[in-house]
Amino acid sequence: MSSYHASIRNIKREIHHRFVEGDPSSELISTGFHIGLPELQNRKAGAIQPEYSISYILQGEGEFTDDQGNLFSFSPGCIVQRYPSIRYGIHRPESFTHVEFFIILPRSLFESFQKTGVIQNQHSVFDAGIDSVFINKLSTFVHQFETSTNSETRFILMETIGLIIDCFKRDRSLFHDTEEKRLIEQACLLLSDGFQEKLKLETVADELGLSYESFRKKFRQRKKISPAQYRIQKRLEKAMALLIEDRMPIKEIAFNLGYSNAANFAKIFQKITSQPPAKFRSEHRKRIERNT
Repeated sequence: MSSYHASIRNIKREIHHRFVEGDPSSELISTGFHIGLPELQNRKAGAIQPEYSISYILQGEGEFTDDQGNLFSFSPGCIVQRYPSIRYGIHRPESFTHVEFFIILPRSLFESFQKTGVIQNQHSVFDAGIDSVFINKLSTFVHQFETSTNSETRFILMETIGLIIDCFKRDRSLFHDTEEKRLIEQACLLLSDGFQEKLKLETVADELGLSYESFRKKFRQRKKISPAQYRIQKRLEKAMALLIEDRMPIKEIAFNLGYSNAANFAKIFQKITSQPPAKFRSEHRKRIERNT
């Protein structure tokens, strides 16, 4: 059994409430786990609620419609936010079992947290990823919330703030671009070296932790060229540099760059540059000598 399934196996439906000031006349904070409740199945577009809620989806999937009519799909690992007096809609397939952790805050706390940056409302739905350690942390929080006394209200409020901040820190879109850029730059280094050996693109993708198709797609999006074309380009650039800067025989250059023989190298080089290697070397050497 995976750590994820082990983490949600013992989760039960539970809803707990606590007065913000420890006083029955004050507003309520609520938390717990929803599991397959009928009222969770659907909310027609235009639904509205007076409180703020944030949910972490543990099981099941569906679609969320915001007040602008934008549609967002959600699945395990997603965070879903609903804002006070802002219209929304939710559709969940009835064939799925739904499990989610939630926190509900009164409008006053929402407005305070929003002003201080604790709550961020750029996205109603975002991917925070599945994390069994985080799921266990949620279970611990719900237990503490349930068993704490009125004198511990301030502690619970601080834990609530910390948990909401943690949710936003997990937004994968915040580091996706940086991480993807790092992976592609790493790929460029791999593709720009070791020309003497035949390099399989599947091996590069595997080293980056990506599928071959995903690697090709991401690389082309970033570099506007396929990985295979990029390697050909870099091998050619290396050949040009050696022809200009080194007195190494063309046959040796061809061997060092992984070409089967000098004739094959010359054929490919001329096809791309419109010049045979020897002529390219001669012309560039003359140009360098004239400028020195």
